[in-house]
Amino acid sequence: MSRSVVVAGPLSRTTRWGRPRDLLSGALLAALLAWLVLHALTVGSYPLNLSQALEAVLSPSTADPRIRDVVWDLRLSRILLAILAGAAMALAGLILQSLTRNPLAAPGLVGVESGASVTMLSIIVLWPNLLPIALYPLAALAGGLLVASCVTALSWRQGISPLRLILVGVGLTAMLSAVADLLITYGNIDQVESALMWLGGSLHRASWAQVSSLGFWLVLAGAPLLFCHRPLNLLQLGERVALSRGLDVPRLMAGLLLCSVMLTSAAVANVGTMTFVGLLAPHLARQLCGDRHAALLPMSALTGALLVLAGDTLGRGLFAPLQIPAGLVVAIIGAPYLIILLARSASR
Repeated sequence: MSRSVVVAGPLSRTTRWGRPRDLLSGALLAALLAWLVLHALTVGSYPLNLSQALEAVLSPSTADPRIRDVVWDLRLSRILLAILAGAAMALAGLILQSLTRNPLAAPGLVGVESGASVTMLSIIVLWPNLLPIALYPLAALAGGLLVASCVTALSWRQGISPLRLILVGVGLTAMLSAVADLLITYGNIDQVESALMWLGGSLHRASWAQVSSLGFWLVLAGAPLLFCHRPLNLLQLGERVALSRGLDVPRLMAGLLLCSVMLTSAAVANVGTMTFVGLLAPHLARQLCGDRHAALLPMSALTGALLVLAGDTLGRGLFAPLQIPAGLVVAIIGAPYLIILLARSASR
């Protein structure tokens, strides 16, 4: 009697109805993001209606100068920065989850975010005039790369060991967290206040320069990931399977880790720490498209953009003019959902 062979893993979940469903889900997420962008333009200490906001965006020469300044100088740059930061953190988290085959992996878990954060804290608290704002992403990237290099070197055993990567990352994260606490405790109170707002994941200082900077890094490190869906699918089946298919696994993992570090560092430099987005967004995207990375990569980016933009819009609209950092809003709202999601998955 012949037996049918069933291959377990993400490659076995593709059905002929999967792609149309993925396209529909992606279109719905894009439409929701577009609606949220329009809504965010009207929310704030200076409320606007939709027609005023659209006129300022589409025809700034004929719009009221005050409304034009509010939309272009304050809100539109902030909205775009939230979208780019959410997409960057979501992609960085997804890559780390795929490399470690651990659904709880996130940029903060392996020390990358801590390295970038301590670098930025040192600049903000100790040397606030050392660098222009345009060079902050490079400084954060240097810190993230340094920590990532240490984690990779200490976890290397004829290749990157996913378990050792997480364990070493947790240890370095604890050490860097202590350094961050020292900087906050003994730093100048004015600089520490600014640093604390930034640590919460705030976009209150958003500017077009930051949008350009983060957009550059997202294109440089994020766009190539969209063409890596097949290798990522193979990695989910294990390194032996990937090697048998001709993949250079150590080089591939090092390149993907570098992309994750670049995305995390650029996001941290511009909007602060938002570790939870990198953890939650891939989980939400998997509810829509499963583990197939061809759909999971863009879905995660869209989901991350929605999370950060929704968190920032709520944070500046609920108690205006008081602004709550977007990272705190996302964590408060998203953490209970993630706990329920994981509990449901464990009970199956």
